[in-house]
This record gives sequence, structure tokens and C-alpha cells, in this order.
Amino acid sequence: MQEDQVLKKAMDEWERVSQDPEVLLAYEARRKALLEEKSALKRAEKLGEEKGKQIDEEIGEKKGIIKVALSMIQKGLDNQTIAEFTNLTPEEIDKLRRQ
Repeated sequence: MQEDQVLKKAMDEWERVSQDPEVLLAYEARRKALLEEKSALKRAEKLGEEKGKQIDEEIGEKKGIIKVALSMIQKGLDNQTIAEFTNLTPEEIDKLRRQ
């Protein structure tokens, strides 16, 4: 029963407010701003997910390259050959050799 009174009060307030063009304009502007903010947040979230996937792929690729380079080191290949096939720098290869 109290819910009915709250609902009636809200409906009465809406009826009163909806008669005022300035209030309606303010309401619509606020509603539009909230929708734009929600849309911007969704875009940012999607961009963040895409960037995270890209970073994961790059890390996975780098790990694969390092694994290949380590195998090449074990086979006794020189740094120049390893660099040609892996695009690792001589410093990176030397670091792997010290591991």
C-alpha cells in the first residue's frame, strides 16, 4: 500500500515536471549525457580488451621466439644466424646464452 503511495507521488511529480519545457530540456540533456557516457565506457572497455589480447599475443609470440632461439643456441648456432631467424638483438641473444 505504501508502494502505491510512493508510485502515485512519483507519477504526480513527473506530471508536474513534464509540463515545464525547461525541466524537460534539462532532463533530456542529462539523459543524453548519461547515454553518451555509457557508450564511451563501452568503447573504452572494448578497446582495453582488444589491447589486452594484442599484448597477450605479443608476449606469446616473444616466448615462442625465445624458445626457438634457445634451441638454436643449444645446436651451437652463432648469434648472427640466430638474429637473422628470430629478429632478436645480439644483446638479447647473449642474455639467453647466459641463462
